[in-house]
Amino acid sequence: MTVTVVTGAGSGIGRATALRFAKRGATVIVADIDEHGGKETAGLVRAAGGQGEYYPLDVADAADLAVFAAQVSQTHGVPDVVVNNAGILISGGFLEQTGDDWRRMIAVNMMGPLLGSRLFVQQMAEAGKRGAIVNICSVGAFLPTPLAPSYVTAKAGAWLGTQALRAEFAGRGIRVSAVCPGLIDTHLSANGTRAGTDEQHGAEWAAKLARGQRIFGRSPDRVAAAVERAVRWNLATVPVGLEAWAGWYLARLSPGLMRGIVGLARMPLAERAVQLSDRVLGGRR
Repeated sequence: MTVTVVTGAGSGIGRATALRFAKRGATVIVADIDEHGGKETAGLVRAAGGQGEYYPLDVADAADLAVFAAQVSQTHGVPDVVVNNAGILISGGFLEQTGDDWRRMIAVNMMGPLLGSRLFVQQMAEAGKRGAIVNICSVGAFLPTPLAPSYVTAKAGAWLGTQALRAEFAGRGIRVSAVCPGLIDTHLSANGTRAGTDEQHGAEWAAKLARGQRIFGRSPDRVAAAVERAVRWNLATVPVGLEAWAGWYLARLSPGLMRGIVGLARMPLAERAVQLSDRVLGGRR
């Protein structure tokens, strides 16, 4: 039976990915810092036909990650597939975000997937296992936006580290892929924070972005399908959504044009979408 590890599986993309593998009879290790969401996903995995087990995990804690990887190996054997999905959002410009904001973002969104990859790739290499690693990055990896510089920096680092890992271990049969979603209907924005503002304005910002994600975001199932596709066909990078594909190609064809376009944007895509929907629907919800 296939053993699949999914971090950040308590909701959104992580949950959709866990359920997709569960429907194929996999044993799914559901890891999340949110105990309620994680246990709920594990129950849904079992209901979908898989074997689900919840593990509490803070991917920003390197020691916690190491203990988790060891527990998985000892209890279930070296996993066949590892999906490093856990992530957070902190917005605000360079002068708004604090050093702690940057450290937290890098710890979760960049070092989380890269250290998780290292731990499980080491297990696979030592066992001679032809496993697969999928790191959930973002269209943000290609967009040098001033709206959330720590977020895009962390995602770009995660993407580049994924490609370096892929190059190093391709000859040993270990597949490593990056999936880069665009706008997806998840709780990322609702649970996010905005630096440089008070609690009330931060909450209003999060609510506005969350509404935009609900209205215009794609289903997390689209990303889960991309994860499965990446594993099956050993794909290096898989953008998800029109804006993700556009960002992927434009960043390579004309980085200067890309910087110019994102420099014109003074609010996130989801927020612009909300304003558009307000005009079209007359503000009705």
